Amino acid sequence: MKKIAILTSGGDASAMNKCLSSFVYFASKYDLEIYFVYGGYKGLYQDAIFKANYNEVRTWTFLPGTKIYTSRFPKFSDPAVSAVAVENLKRKGIDCLIAIGGDGTYMGAQKLYEQGVNVICLPGTIDNDVASTKYTLGFDTALNTIVNRIKEIRSCMESHRHIALVEIMGRHCVDLTVYAGMATEANILITNENYITPEEFLEKIKKVRKTVNGSILCLVNEKLLGTDGKPTIEEYRDYVEKNSNEQVKINVLGYLQRGGEPTAVELIRCTKMVEKACELISKSEYGKVIGIGPTTNEIEAYDIPEALKMKNPPRIELIKKYTTDN
Repeated sequence: MKKIAILTSGGDASAMNKCLSSFVYFASKYDLEIYFVYGGYKGLYQDAIFKANYNEVRTWTFLPGTKIYTSRFPKFSDPAVSAVAVENLKRKGIDCLIAIGGDGTYMGAQKLYEQGVNVICLPGTIDNDVASTKYTLGFDTALNTIVNRIKEIRSCMESHRHIALVEIMGRHCVDLTVYAGMATEANILITNENYITPEEFLEKIKKVRKTVNGSILCLVNEKLLGTDGKPTIEEYRDYVEKNSNEQVKINVLGYLQRGGEPTAVELIRCTKMVEKACELISKSEYGKVIGIGPTTNEIEAYDIPEALKMKNPPRIELIKKYTTDN
């Protein structure tokens, strides 16, 4: 029997608990003993490693977030700190560490792998910014949550012919914004890949208004407006309202995007990725990340350094194709 310890790191995502329950589900099939690390890499440093209560974990399947907590722990880059984590794993007799998170989580896992720890990574983040997988675990649920909230916002905006300016998460990845725009037939998208000024924003609104009599839907990805000297989202609203007869209503969706029960698609992806991880453990193949092959659509495994070198594809052609202002 092999002992595995699982941690969740970085931003929470709705699929994380499903991953935990899936490892418990496959434990007997692959002869595994499951431990959890509470609090991500910080918990690993603090030796917060405990054997999983299988009966309890089975009730977590459909819960959003992560019941074993997560954190961001920059100090883990200090070799003295990671060395403590390595010793904690050795003392518990852990044969493999499973790290669920984004690229930052992968970097931490690679650091441990170089210090002799067997590791396997799964892509857990709503942002879909891990290039080694076509879809991250958490993305589909977040996207569905966003689309549902936009539907509610738009019904109100339509009644008043207002402009909805909705800010969406994703950090520096535009996928949530772009795919939400495709799903909701957004009129205008403002992203890292097609930044426009307030003046250009107003011109696009005027163009859309020639054919749209009701509400206008505009989506913008977070961490764009109000950074690096760019005008804030409020300044975009103020410019449009000052120079036209339009009313712009700002909606920052915020943390609700990370909530919501995981979708069926998400649950299935978790099951497949976790079983792939268990297969790798049974073969003693470590230092891997698991994901949906960007070109194959199959569950694939890559070496961590190879995965970290991959780049996300640009979305500018999708933006041009599926927004009505082009």
